[in-house]
Amino acid sequence: YALRHADLRRDGWLSVAGTCAAGDEMTDLPPGVAMRIYTGAPVPRGADTVVMQESVDSGSKGIRLVSPTAKGANIRRRGSDRHAGDAMLPRGTLLGPKAVAVCAGAGAGQVTVHRRPRVALLLTGDEVTPAGEPLQAGAIWDVNGPMLSALCHDAGVELVDRCMVPDTRGALSAYLSELVEQVDMIVTSGGVSVGDRDHVSGALDDIGASIAVAGVAIKPGKPVTVSRCGGCLILGLPGNPVSAFVTWHVLGRPVASRLSGRSDPGAAPRHVRTSAPLSHKPGRCEYRPAKILGYDGDGHQVIGCADQMRSADLGPLIDADGLVLLPAEVEHVRQGDLLEFLPFNGTD
Repeated sequence: YALRHADLRRDGWLSVAGTCAAGDEMTDLPPGVAMRIYTGAPVPRGADTVVMQESVDSGSKGIRLVSPTAKGANIRRRGSDRHAGDAMLPRGTLLGPKAVAVCAGAGAGQVTVHRRPRVALLLTGDEVTPAGEPLQAGAIWDVNGPMLSALCHDAGVELVDRCMVPDTRGALSAYLSELVEQVDMIVTSGGVSVGDRDHVSGALDDIGASIAVAGVAIKPGKPVTVSRCGGCLILGLPGNPVSAFVTWHVLGRPVASRLSGRSDPGAAPRHVRTSAPLSHKPGRCEYRPAKILGYDGDGHQVIGCADQMRSADLGPLIDADGLVLLPAEVEHVRQGDLLEFLPFNGTD
């Protein structure tokens, strides 16, 4: 019931005049009476309090208060959530369900967004065969093509091309030269090391790309490269599947987020405790797939991971929730030590 708080009397009756429902136009509340009002209805002019029906007795005389109600109760006032001129969302916010709800609540039926970055995948390796097809002698099934496609989809980019490139410098140069004019980022798989059949570096020289990163001190993924040609960024990932998976999460996913216009790189690292001792060869920091096992007595998440990892073994990825970072200078990690953990954020 909508009323004036000054009209309430604990032991007296207040007559009820009229009804106001959601969608009705705002009306005036006559002096000295209450008005029946339903959830979502506009508060009548003159009313300063809404009393729930559970707080009154009702009868032929009207309503009578049976429990105290404060002045101004049960009224949602204009501007109580946001004020005129307030920013609804910071620039660079990902439009997920919460952000969409805020936009709709502000009456923004259309908003200006940054387009999804256009990405192409170039896969090298004459030995690589599409998964499901018969394997010839010396061939292996293509893991990186489907895996990187799924990771690109999860990152919210537009995958416009995915192609296998013959293991020649000329072929790779030709593909790169064509794609740099069409996409925002090219992701290559394999051919980034220093072998005679590794042609990414030479092909980048052929197209005039500027190389910003030529190898990183991480394991797995040491030969990863980052370069630019015109307005196109080129991320060269290793051919081993786990190396490609790890370096995508460490480098590729944050870059894709930035190209999407996001102000944050996505999943933020956090600290976790180890469930068992781990050994590590000093020299390069190492990322290992790890599974969250639960929480310790202090509320820290506890992870488990293998004591050794090989960059071609896909098994440890199955149950992993993220990557745990072993610092370059550390040789032994004790049970319960704190380590940095980069979550996958729900990716499979």
